[in-house]
Amino acid sequence: MIKAKQRLRVIVCGTTFGRVYLSGIAQLPEEFVLVGILARGSDNAVACAQGYNVPLYTDINQLPHNGIDVGCVVVRSTVVGGQGTKLANDLLMREIHVIQEHPVHSDELAEFLRSARQSGCHYRLNSFYPDIEPVRRFILTARQALQQSEAVYIDAACSVHVLFPLVDILGQSLGGFRPWSFLPTTNSSKTEPLSSLCGQIGGVPITLRVQNQINPGDPDNHTYLLHRIVICTNNGSLMLTDTHGLVLWTPRMHVRRRKDGVLDIYGSDSLLNLPITELVEPLQKRPLKTVFTHLWPESIKRSLCRFRQTILSGKDDKRLDQYQLTACRVWQDIGQQLGSAQIISPEDAQPLALADLQALATENIKEDIGGN
Repeated sequence: MIKAKQRLRVIVCGTTFGRVYLSGIAQLPEEFVLVGILARGSDNAVACAQGYNVPLYTDINQLPHNGIDVGCVVVRSTVVGGQGTKLANDLLMREIHVIQEHPVHSDELAEFLRSARQSGCHYRLNSFYPDIEPVRRFILTARQALQQSEAVYIDAACSVHVLFPLVDILGQSLGGFRPWSFLPTTNSSKTEPLSSLCGQIGGVPITLRVQNQINPGDPDNHTYLLHRIVICTNNGSLMLTDTHGLVLWTPRMHVRRRKDGVLDIYGSDSLLNLPITELVEPLQKRPLKTVFTHLWPESIKRSLCRFRQTILSGKDDKRLDQYQLTACRVWQDIGQQLGSAQIISPEDAQPLALADLQALATENIKEDIGGN
């Protein structure tokens, strides 16, 4: 029996994205204690185990029969070509609670939930990005907006890598998925980076654009965006500019008419004093490295603490289980409409800061003036 104040003993499976889990766990010393890493034995895995001073296991059969409460499975599941599905199920059969990184197939999720019930454990699918601070703020603000106004349409875009989290973000914002449906708007060509779908989610009309491209040699790079979402209501629009970016609220533009029927654009109506666009939270100029050192570990901390509360309560959240099953089905339906990802092999990107961009523009202007 796990006591309320007891630290849960946790292992992390996988040391690529698993490093973010390791960082998050290290920042929760009163809730968790890392007792091992399960990986293939790469130099990176060895370095991680040495850095956190824990054993490195290269086979699940090497794990001790006692002494592990939670397994974080940060290995690709079968649906995306990895061994995470078998690993998660094996851990559950060993009576180890499992939190697994997205995505998984709905059939896999149903199997995990059955295995968890049989072994008296808990299983949770982690879509990760809804706990990133800007996304979290977007979801909370969307819920507030939809308590006071009706959603009119959604415009959303993402890379295929983070399509499942996009589905979860929308589901959490709207309070569910039903009814949903998606159809491609055009037959995408090889020259088009984004594939477009239209349909509805939660009964709200949606236009969805997905960069359905993958570079097998460098699968974690070459995305043009992660998440960009606009939820338009009859009172205004809420926008997430980027997964790690800004959350903006834009009141709907409306100008009342005078008694003679002319738009009262110079009047004293209070609507004219509304800000054109407002930041939901203060602007923070974050360098990219803080995404990895702060925003991502903070997301892991939130998801792990929620999972810990579930374990300590000993109660299954059947409503959340059903929600996640539905999210998987929505993701699968979208994937079926998109078809297989286009294989690309572009050169490495050369990101520019605004100052660099403006400097180049200034130089070009000087050259144009000199040429004339």
